[in-house]
Amino acid sequence: MAESTQERPKGIRLVTTTLYTLMAKHPEICIGLIVIVTSIISRYSSSILDNDVLSPPKNPRPFFPAGSPVLDYPWGDLMPVADLLIREELLVVMYYAPWCHDSIRAKAEFTKAAKVLENKVSFVAINCWWPQGPCKKNYKFHRFPEIYIYHTTIDGIRFSGPLLAEYIVRFVEEVMYPLTFLFSEDMILNFVSKQDNSLIGFFDFNSSPQPPGFIQFYYASIRLLEKNPLQPIRCGVITQQFLAEELGLSDPNEIIMIRTFNESLLYPPSRNFTSSNIWSWALHHKEQPIVQWLNLPGHKSLELSAAIDRGPALLVLAPVNHVYKTNYYLNMVREVGLLYHYCHEVPYLEFFLRQSVRDRADFLHGYSEQQDLCKNFYEVPEDLFSYPNRNCCVSVVGADKGLQNSKKICDFCRYMEKKLTPASLQPCNLGLSSMFAEDAVFAVGSNIQTPFCLDTFENYNTNEYRTLCCRECKIDLSYKSCASISSRRSNDKFVRQSESSLKRNICKKLTLQKTQNLLKPNQFIGDFDHLSIPVNFTGSACRTNRTLTLFFVDSSLSSALHKKLDIPGPVAFEKPSVIIIDKKNEANFILRESFSRKALARFIQNYTESALERHLRSESPRQSCDAASCSADVCVQEVTSKTFHSVVMQPGKDVVLLITAKWCGFCSSFSHTYLQLAKYFSSARDLVFARIDADRNDLRWEYTLDSYPTILFFPAHRKEDSVVFPSNFPKSLPNLIKFILAHAKRDLKTDTVVDICSKTCVNHNRRRVVHVMTHLRAKRRNIKRRISLLLNRRAHGKPVLKEALRSLWRTYRTVQRKIWNASLLQKLLFSHTRERLSQSVLKKHLVDIHKEGDSKVYNLKHDEL
Repeated sequence: MAESTQERPKGIRLVTTTLYTLMAKHPEICIGLIVIVTSIISRYSSSILDNDVLSPPKNPRPFFPAGSPVLDYPWGDLMPVADLLIREELLVVMYYAPWCHDSIRAKAEFTKAAKVLENKVSFVAINCWWPQGPCKKNYKFHRFPEIYIYHTTIDGIRFSGPLLAEYIVRFVEEVMYPLTFLFSEDMILNFVSKQDNSLIGFFDFNSSPQPPGFIQFYYASIRLLEKNPLQPIRCGVITQQFLAEELGLSDPNEIIMIRTFNESLLYPPSRNFTSSNIWSWALHHKEQPIVQWLNLPGHKSLELSAAIDRGPALLVLAPVNHVYKTNYYLNMVREVGLLYHYCHEVPYLEFFLRQSVRDRADFLHGYSEQQDLCKNFYEVPEDLFSYPNRNCCVSVVGADKGLQNSKKICDFCRYMEKKLTPASLQPCNLGLSSMFAEDAVFAVGSNIQTPFCLDTFENYNTNEYRTLCCRECKIDLSYKSCASISSRRSNDKFVRQSESSLKRNICKKLTLQKTQNLLKPNQFIGDFDHLSIPVNFTGSACRTNRTLTLFFVDSSLSSALHKKLDIPGPVAFEKPSVIIIDKKNEANFILRESFSRKALARFIQNYTESALERHLRSESPRQSCDAASCSADVCVQEVTSKTFHSVVMQPGKDVVLLITAKWCGFCSSFSHTYLQLAKYFSSARDLVFARIDADRNDLRWEYTLDSYPTILFFPAHRKEDSVVFPSNFPKSLPNLIKFILAHAKRDLKTDTVVDICSKTCVNHNRRRVVHVMTHLRAKRRNIKRRISLLLNRRAHGKPVLKEALRSLWRTYRTVQRKIWNASLLQKLLFSHTRERLSQSVLKKHLVDIHKEGDSKVYNLKHDEL
């Protein structure tokens, strides 16, 4: 076995030598071998390169489960969607990637929205990641998912709001009904009062086939929704000449932008009347909202940073019931904002405030009624389901030509909102068009309720808030006797379908709100009894240079912001939280009392008057260095903003504070050096090592730093003389020890000499003390000789400077004191052992030496340095 092992290398060498000799004699053999190898590589290399290195993607699977209301196209097909759009006026499409976490999370929300809008709008999902699919080849998306709404005559409308069902439902409904038709002055005032920028157009619907320019205005209203789905510029339409004249519109196809605090603007007639020109003009001239809705998308963005960079910002983080048009907390904040910015005379301001309060009251009351309405909706038969009585119906009696003994009586009904509200809280202001004859009279008052006037806004007429139900009556009959012979019968299929559809839609939205875990409105804080505002608050935004910008944030989408700002509260999104962020002054202020309109106004006023206390973020205390918890040789105490004063400001302790941040990479590596430093001084009883995470714990301004890690030293009894470790020195262990010894009190230096100096250190210091004493004694002899010479000169009557003689005596006494101290130190060092008794004796004598005066203990060296 051993012989074969030794012979194998010899055989290989022999073969190699033979081939080399043969190729040297016959070079054509070498060339032939090269040609053969090259041909083999050229023949098979293409087949090798053509093979895929990565395995092909697996065949896609359906992303949405079977039976889902969402049509799923996992292969990325586009043609079926195009065919569907031909049959459907509106289509909601979600482009997804099956591996994307955001797509998986949005799947459930997209399904909920599809269930709410089922039988109204079709929802489609397309896998736009499948490499071989048409969607991937035609569209290049930078992120998933993307939601678009397609209209038969408009390009895709991108949804940029939060990926939650209630936001999707609200956006789709607003795209379905982007325009609000206004038929009276009160409707216009109510419409204008709810938003900061309103775009109202006047169109003549008597023209055929449609008013010129109306379609362009319709397209522009949808594009304005796409630009800002949370706070868009609302668009309204008036069709009556007298209302147009009230707004300063003289001719059809004119547009006016009504702004709350600035004067209104007319769309320039010289500009082409196109949708792109209308929406770009509106965005350019819009007024900054009184309360800006801040959308935190949940991924990395600069939206919050851009908001607080402009100046001091007030953030209201409150729960949002987005499926309803009335936002309770947003209305309340806007009421405060209206008064805060009321610097000049604003028409109808009192009306705006009253209308906002009325909307909040209607919201609370209407929600309770809807809960009762939907409580047993799916269990009770439809014919036994009672619907609340309608109000705001007026009977109009008009003469019917050709009929001498009868009149046509029409019940004209118009509703200001699409929701159920009590009749006592809903004003009735009817705007009748010219369809009625001039001799029409109002036979009955405005609060007559009739069971046959049904608002079909949710099911049929998408552009109006009114219905008209007519019937024939004899001249001498009263209105009540005519009610029984109405031409609209209770078993009318269209009437029953409209009523059932409206109830079903209301209950779907109510169910959706429960799935979103939002608060019930009866749990909201109703401050209708506390509407007073602090004195001098109105218009205070214009009387100070500390003006706040008001922002509103959905608290269910801002959990990271709650955690980052350390906003107190039992559950972050269950009640409103208010915080002022002053980035320039690096200060945050939090509203501590219960949220209300009065409390919010007082909070803003206190900030303006600099009467607020800065909020300091603080973690919960986690560790303390006491006898029970500190069993190891070293203990670094964790400090928070709440425990900073009790730990760092201890009067009798020297405190070393390390300021770090968890995202700081160098802090992690430096922590080992800091632990070694703490272990080095572990025997020092009056020295405390502490650490604070400055990213989660705010410090006072005098301790705020720009870089991490940073070391601060707080000396005992002199906390105001705290010092920072120099940034131009390396943070090494020797440098840190010298830094502490240079600023610590004498007891710490004595403890360090006694407890840290090892046997090698003691021997080194013994030799040094002997050398120092020899040098001092020689110096003393030299001074003594010079003094003797001066005294002899004076004894022989020669002049001697008194000042020189005194200086020599002072120097002699100083050297004598040093020799005495050094002799004591020499005696202690030569008698020193590592026993505990010797340590205590040495420590006692060293303390006495320090008290006597100048000591050479400062020059002692440690073998660890």
